[in-house]
Amino acid sequence: MDYLWLLPAVLCGYIALIGNIVLGQQVLERKIIFIDLAVAQVAALGAALSQYWFTQFDVFSSSWLGQMLGPWVLSIMFCLLIALLEDHWKQHLEAMIGCLFAVTASLAMLLVSKDPHGGDFLKSILNGQLLWATWSDVVYLGVITALILTIIAYRPLLMKGRGFYLIFAILMPVTVKLTGIYLEFALLVIPALFTASLKGKAALWISLLLGSVGILSGLAASAVFDLPSGASIVITLFLSGALFILLTHLHRQLFWRLF
Repeated sequence: MDYLWLLPAVLCGYIALIGNIVLGQQVLERKIIFIDLAVAQVAALGAALSQYWFTQFDVFSSSWLGQMLGPWVLSIMFCLLIALLEDHWKQHLEAMIGCLFAVTASLAMLLVSKDPHGGDFLKSILNGQLLWATWSDVVYLGVITALILTIIAYRPLLMKGRGFYLIFAILMPVTVKLTGIYLEFALLVIPALFTASLKGKAALWISLLLGSVGILSGLAASAVFDLPSGASIVITLFLSGALFILLTHLHRQLFWRLF
């Protein structure tokens, strides 16, 4: 009962995990692993714009839309640019994504450099605030993720074309707001990477299992030892995946010895 306050964080973690599992498989297929880092950083730059500019207007001040306007606008523009580059510069697409990541990260640092609290803002963007998620966060993230997954279910071909980038640009900023850049990247890549040898429902269920172990153990460590939630879950998520690979390898070795 003492840890019921963690329930919104757990639910947000699971919702973010489900959305990222669906997108992560597509990212590996397209071989654009670092697009998540880049989009997350672009969303962070948009969050800085919202923090230091959009919230000056009454219509956006202290509203969830005001906080998300900057991240969404920049993320959609960035993903449209990547979609165009994929058609004309596919051979060097990953390198270009890396360059754009470095540029946007530098712009974000310049934007907050004059703010005495800028360091805290950057820290929250990198590590996230999942541990302090509220029920409002659960509702916002849950509704948007459900809408995205429904669209994918009814129009699966969207994930094969440019529609993937639009879906990515809408969902990622909402997730990054809670998870931070590091955890968002881990949720997208680690489950997909460690289950890459599996197919179909097996990959989905094992990804959910690895993500569940990583999220629950990471949040528990964060709450008990007063550690950053994002960094804690990244580590436990990776350890869960590594343990799965080790156990799978040992199981295969034992099978071949017996038969």
